[in-house]
Amino acid sequence: MVLSLFEPVLKILDIMKRVMLQTGFSLLVFLVSVSGLNAQILLKEASLKKQIDNSSLVVEGQVVSKKSFRDAGNKNIYTVNTVRVYKVFKGEFVETIEVVTRGGTVGLSAEVVTPSLTLDVNDVGVYMLYDNNVKLNTQSKTSKKQFKPYGSLQGFYKYNVYTDQAINPFNKKSGIETRFYDEIMSHTKTGYVNVSSFEGMSKQSSVSKSVLAPGNITFTPTSGTGGTKTVLTINGTGFGGSKGKVLFSNADDGGATFIEALGTQVLTWTDTKITVEIPSRAGTGKIRVVDSASGSAPSASNLTVTATETNIEYDADDAAGPLPAYAYKLQHVNENAAGGYTWQMFTDFNANANAKAAFLRAFESWRCATGINWVIGATTTVDIDADDGVNVIRFDNGSELETDVLGQCISYFNGCSSGSTFSWFVAELDIVFDDAANWNYSPAVNSTGITQYDFESVALHELGHGHQLSHVNDTNDVLHYAISNSEEQRALGSRNINAANVIQARSTSSMSCGQLSMTNHPCYLSVEEEELNASISMYPNPTNGLFYIKNTSLVNLDKIVVYDVSGRLISEQDATSGSRTKTINLRGVSKGLYFVKIISERAEITKKILID
Repeated sequence: MVLSLFEPVLKILDIMKRVMLQTGFSLLVFLVSVSGLNAQILLKEASLKKQIDNSSLVVEGQVVSKKSFRDAGNKNIYTVNTVRVYKVFKGEFVETIEVVTRGGTVGLSAEVVTPSLTLDVNDVGVYMLYDNNVKLNTQSKTSKKQFKPYGSLQGFYKYNVYTDQAINPFNKKSGIETRFYDEIMSHTKTGYVNVSSFEGMSKQSSVSKSVLAPGNITFTPTSGTGGTKTVLTINGTGFGGSKGKVLFSNADDGGATFIEALGTQVLTWTDTKITVEIPSRAGTGKIRVVDSASGSAPSASNLTVTATETNIEYDADDAAGPLPAYAYKLQHVNENAAGGYTWQMFTDFNANANAKAAFLRAFESWRCATGINWVIGATTTVDIDADDGVNVIRFDNGSELETDVLGQCISYFNGCSSGSTFSWFVAELDIVFDDAANWNYSPAVNSTGITQYDFESVALHELGHGHQLSHVNDTNDVLHYAISNSEEQRALGSRNINAANVIQARSTSSMSCGQLSMTNHPCYLSVEEEELNASISMYPNPTNGLFYIKNTSLVNLDKIVVYDVSGRLISEQDATSGSRTKTINLRGVSKGLYFVKIISERAEITKKILID
């Protein structure tokens, strides 16, 4: 009975503790008092009022085009998003503006910044903006005024016209025209100015009522990975004979909005069947089919996206004009001529012994779990994240990071082409942390105070982006987009490891753009793990599905578990009795790479097996 009294409160607390990792993390003061229970959760969040007060321009608008440029110093890439303005809530009258966001692609160079607001063409919503202070190169010059979003991802309330909501990573504002407008005007103390007409909600409402709208949507498989060219087959009715759009739940906001698969990722389209690749940034949740007449419907069930790889979306230009955009998988290379990449700590980061130790714990977790060949080199005096050949680890300077961002990973890529085939590899990585955050550096479990953020958890998350993994819609996963104060996410799950292992296997088995392949890092296992690893042999490898695991140690095995590359359990076998040579029969499963976790009384190791 006592538990039942507190269940609603505990549910609220669990919801409220989730905060924007952006990929950085953020938090609000929330007080619950019921049946004698008092719990106080301190969250740091930019309220709508704070956003409006700190913005010089607040508009409703839609992205109509985007193009990326380098900055004046040729150090970083920014994307200029051209926005058609529908309403002005604050600031001077404008019809078209440019919103400058971090990251993008220029020629065969690309930059991905996590977190940073990523806008797609046709994105519509309310933008909280201030004057752009980034000097871009002369090729970017236009007559339009340029602005930056206030608070990174928080600075855009994206419309979900299907649910009539305006959404940023913290909030869902229901009733765009009936309530959200009024809430904005309660802070601006004035009405809005109509610039042009936006009929998104009314148009969607009328189209969705059409008897020709898509329906009866099912799909196979029911789970998969994003950004890996995993093909989803969608069945249903009323899709139409012309290609429309397929939308996936957005992993960057927990599935509150949708992202659209590229046109080149929609492989086939008929009135009753669609095949489409699950895109990067897709997360667990509903999928939605939009026909060519803008009629739409969601699936009845959720697609489970276990992990996603970062992709580069690139549309090359040729003499005939622009080509369609394609999504390209990435890989690591032997950048330092010693097997991988050398990271360097800025002097003040290196001098912070506790921060350094917490970072290295996260660093070692990825190296030992996946073999990624990262090493720490000499300290550096480079105190900026830039495309400069230095993989720097540093704290920011003052308010360098956007409002409420605790950590940021910047990945730089180079590409090449062979005819119409393009390849991309990681050229450089930088990580920067907020110097003003109340960090917990302790290795002790459950040591993070209610007003603190766990540095090791943030570092583990950002290094995951450096490994080229994107967000997932799983609140218990270190790569979920949100985390709370006092929360600790210091352990990699099998899905993280399996997805990273796929990238690592690609990186060690093939060259990219003439770069040498990465080699696996010789992770320093514990004594128990070393002993188990040395005593286990697995053969034949590759195999037709039938293989053997031989244990020559005196330590008994407990269990043998096999996962596929998406983290899906394939086989689990009790190994406590019988012969010390175990037979594993995976005949009938699909060809490909699998991960075999071997668990003993004292340790566990993971080996790879290839079924051909």
